[in-house]
Amino acid sequence: MSTNNKLMRIYLRDHLAGATAGAARARRLAAAEQHSSDAETLAAFARDVEEDRQSLISIMKQLDIAPNVLKNSVAAVAEKVGTLKANGRVVQRSPLTPVIELEAMQMGVRGKHSLWVSMQRATERAQLSGVDVDVLFQRAEQQLLLLAELHQRRAEETFGPSSH
Repeated sequence: MSTNNKLMRIYLRDHLAGATAGAARARRLAAAEQHSSDAETLAAFARDVEEDRQSLISIMKQLDIAPNVLKNSVAAVAEKVGTLKANGRVVQRSPLTPVIELEAMQMGVRGKHSLWVSMQRATERAQLSGVDVDVLFQRAEQQLLLLAELHQRRAEETFGPSSH
């Protein structure tokens, strides 16, 4: 295996682990916010994040790169542990929680955006069937805009003058 192929394998496996954690976080956020005004938007976002994860799996299959079960398991556990943070409340969900979770989702989507940039360059040399990396790149850009809007609104609701 060439160094480039080895590096691509490591890179995609790491991104799949991140995508696994990100998809779980997006589902958890959508479920927790199912009664909010953002419920439909967050549910659609969670579906898109899972579709992006499936696209990455498809790319890996086409490149003959198997997922790393250990990395994915560790990522899934880390995502669950990440929910055990102080948020000012012990029993119920705090208004601070969605602000922090939206920030975490923004970080994840920024990483995914960078992945698709890298894959655009890599796929110039290799043809992938059934996966349009340009569309995935554009969707990541739309997701970043959406998350920024949701985050701004939630931060204003949580920290604005009327919240005190």
